[in-house]
Amino acid sequence: MSLIQASLLTGLILSSFGILIASTNSKVRASILGFPRSRLLSLWFVGIATVWFLWRHVLFLSEADFGNYKLLIGTVALGTAILSFVFVPDFLAVRGLAMIILLWAREVLDAAFLQDASSRLVLVTVTYIFIILSIYFGAWPYKLKDFMGWMNHRGSRFTYLGRILIITGVLIVILSFTY
Repeated sequence: MSLIQASLLTGLILSSFGILIASTNSKVRASILGFPRSRLLSLWFVGIATVWFLWRHVLFLSEADFGNYKLLIGTVALGTAILSFVFVPDFLAVRGLAMIILLWAREVLDAAFLQDASSRLVLVTVTYIFIILSIYFGAWPYKLKDFMGWMNHRGSRFTYLGRILIITGVLIVILSFTY
């Protein structure tokens, strides 16, 4: 993936989520508030993250990178994903989303690595902020539920967060044309 593709996709994804979060529709807001404990989203997010990890990071391991242990690594990853639904089913959607964000961050940072454009620093900074948030909420997913409850206490907080995400996404898209 090139830096321009990574920037455009990241900006569009951020703007899309910002539009959803800024929405005042009660059904959309209820879906957002129900996200942390959603079983369906747990299946989707953990499934996507597991397939992404197996396909992108395990399948093409060379012998120097533990390639002789592909089957073992793949089995452990798949077993961890399946057993997490048995032993840690609570807030699994948050952890699955955190895994997807971390895998996406790897792709974005690989695309930005050793690029000359100083405007890429906005993309990299935003990516590192999302890495920190993913690690934090992945380790303590109930904190996201508490944060969302605090955000819902005054509905304007969701609107402000959505606007921040929209502005950040649009800024990244605009800067992607300056590389």
